[in-house]
Order: sequence, then structure tokens, then C-alpha cells
Amino acid sequence: MIKQLPVQGKLLYAASSAGWAMLDRIVITWLMFYYTEGENPLVLPAIFGSILVFGRIVDAIADPLVALWSDNSSSRLGRRTPFLMVGALLYTAVFVALFYPPAAEHGTANVIYLLVMAGAYFFMFTVYVCPYLALMPELARTAHDRVDMATYRAVFSLLGVAAALVGSGLLIGSMGFRGMIWTTAIIGMLLMYLPVLVKEREYADAQPATLGLVDAVLTTLKNRAFRFYLAGNAAFWFGFNIITLGLPFYVTVLLGRPEEDTAILFAAAFGVAFIAFPLVNILAKKIGHKAVMIISMALFVLILPQFYFLGRPPFGLDPVVHAYLVMALAGIPLSSLFVLPDAIVSSITDLEAGLSGQRREAMYFGTQGLVLKIMMGLSTFVTGLMLQFFGRTAVEPLGVQLTGPVAALFVLIGGIIFWFYPEREVKEGEQAAFPPDAFNVR
Repeated sequence: MIKQLPVQGKLLYAASSAGWAMLDRIVITWLMFYYTEGENPLVLPAIFGSILVFGRIVDAIADPLVALWSDNSSSRLGRRTPFLMVGALLYTAVFVALFYPPAAEHGTANVIYLLVMAGAYFFMFTVYVCPYLALMPELARTAHDRVDMATYRAVFSLLGVAAALVGSGLLIGSMGFRGMIWTTAIIGMLLMYLPVLVKEREYADAQPATLGLVDAVLTTLKNRAFRFYLAGNAAFWFGFNIITLGLPFYVTVLLGRPEEDTAILFAAAFGVAFIAFPLVNILAKKIGHKAVMIISMALFVLILPQFYFLGRPPFGLDPVVHAYLVMALAGIPLSSLFVLPDAIVSSITDLEAGLSGQRREAMYFGTQGLVLKIMMGLSTFVTGLMLQFFGRTAVEPLGVQLTGPVAALFVLIGGIIFWFYPEREVKEGEQAAFPPDAFNVR
């Protein structure tokens, strides 16, 4: 019989999230600035944007491919560990290489280099993260354990993001830009190797899958619970991404504040989300994943329209205080978005035995990644249309103001879809896959 993962194993697994979340946030925060700043940039801004679109396409395509390779792996180390061992090293290497362009000024060499490195970066990100996420339902085999591990992972992810946003600037000031890159790369890689210390074969008893790519994707989509979850979560992310894209405009256009204040609004939401993680953990165990997700979506539907009133709040409130209050309130349902999706997908994968007779956790996370990336691309397009046609300046701010109500509409759609999520069916599948006597308690 297989062992039950102890708390220290859960923490070793979760701590990795701080590493790759930190490195990814540094790329999001600094890569464009590094390549496009100044009058003689390394790459022209328009070209940089096109290259990043290419990278995201690679990222989306890589999700189901890496998922298939991991699910079908027959390595003696397990189905996930080899990908973590190779992926951590190569992902970190490409992260560093991104910031070493061949030329000191704009030219074809830099464009080709960034095109190759961006594609490699997003591919290697998937090589590590997709199998990493797929490992969670194999290590945690009860709903409670999965909520715990998802909560630990959310905590470490936020710590990694905070380290990137705050620590990167401090490191640049003390050791220069590339000193920051190397320091964070080393720390991030060490954290990413921590899950390897958990001996996968001792805690997971999954056999290699055998389905091909097309059959694997189609069989995954036959899972009724997954379809409802995926559609609801995709609508949720569609709306939330609109708000994320709108944050700099809320600060500069609606509030008339400098761009730097965007980080403070992020901090208000993330800080409250961090505090609310234990509450989400407790409620998910008491009343179930579905109820907490629906409550969170309902709160978002009530809160997001308030973004329309930023800069001109009701009841004579100070505009900045009102903005901080709205963002802080949004942090409450946001905490569920950080914790529950991974736990829900982990439970849904247990139904796979009735569809194909195999365990294919990575394909579920890979399919989710593919769909969510498409949705976030579409929501970016919709946000751009609103800003373009309804206004994005202090004189014509309607496009910025509409982002809140439009985002709330998509979250509402997500909540309605999620209402039909068959949680009882998922719980029965979870209990059938891992009965209480299926493993030793150590």
C-alpha cells in the first residue's frame, strides 16, 4: 500500500510555487522594460509585443503536449519527477538567458534571439508547471488534503509574487539588474527542486497512460464535471483578467495618480486574499468547493461594478480611500480563486477511471491551461475594444469605467454555469478512487 503524505511533504511540494511564481513575475514585470526602455531600445515596443504573443501561443500549444508526455511517462522515478528535475534547470537557464541579448542596440539579432528565447521560456515553464500541478492529486488523495495543499501552494505563490515585486527593486539597487536576475534565479531554482525530495513512487501509485493526444483531449472533455467546472472557471477568469488589465488605467485615468500606485492597489487585494486563505480552507472543508466558489463569484458580481465609480465615489468618500476599499473587498473572493481551482481539478481527475480506466491528471491541468490562456487572450481583446471605442483618457473615461460592470457580467455567467457543477458525483468518484484503506498513514 502507498503512504499518506505527511505535512512536511506537503510543504516541500507547495514551496516550489514560490520559486516559479517569483521568476515568472519578474519576467512579467521587467522583461518589457529591459528590452524597450529608452530612445534606443534593444527591441522596438511593437515588435516586442508581437514576440510575446508568439510566446503565449507556444505556451498554449505546449500544455496538452507536455501533459500527454507526463501522463504516459514510464520512468522509474515516477511520471512527474523527471519533468521537475529537468524542467527546473532548463526553465531557470532560459530565464537568465532572456536577459542576455546578443547586441547592445535594436537589430535583427536581438529580435531573433528574443523570439527563440521567449518561445523556449514559455515552453519550459509548461514543462515544469504542468507535471507539477498534476502531482498534487496523486500525492493528496482526499478532499481535505487537497484543499490543504492548494492553500499551502497559494500562500507560497503569493510570497513569490511579493518577493518579485518588492525584492527585485531592492536587489537592483544593491547589485545591479543582472545581479538581481542571477540571485532570484538561484533562489527560484532551489525552491523548484524541493518537490523532488518527495519520493513520488512512495506516495503515488499511478500507472503510465496509453492514450494518444487527440483521444486524451477528447476523453478529458467527456468528463461532465470537468466541462461544467472548466466553463465556469473560464468565464470567471475572463472577467477577472479584464480587471487586472484595467488596474493601471484605474490609477492613472480615474484616480489621477502615478502609475507606481498600481502596486499599492495590488497589495490591498493580495494582502486581504492572503489573510482570507485560512477562511477559504475552513469553509471548503465545511460546506464544499462548489458553495465557496459560488459565494465568491456572487461577491465579485457585487463588488466589480464599483470600479465604474472609481474617482467619483458615493457618499462623499475620498476617491483614493474608496479605491483601496474596493480592492481590499475584492481580495476576499480573490482568495478562493487562488486556492480552490487546483483542489477542484484534483478531485475531478478521480472520475477518469470510469472514462478510460487510466489516471491522466496532467491532461486535465493541461487542457485547463489551454482553455484559460485562450480566454485570457479573448478578454484582452475585449478590453482593448472597450478602451478603443469608449475612451481611455481622463476626458473620455467610459471605456475604463465599463470594465467593472462587463467583468461582473462574465463572472455572473461563470457562477450560473458553476451552479450545475455535479459536486456529489465528484465526491463519489473521489471516494471510489481512494478508499480509506488504500494507503498507510505515516
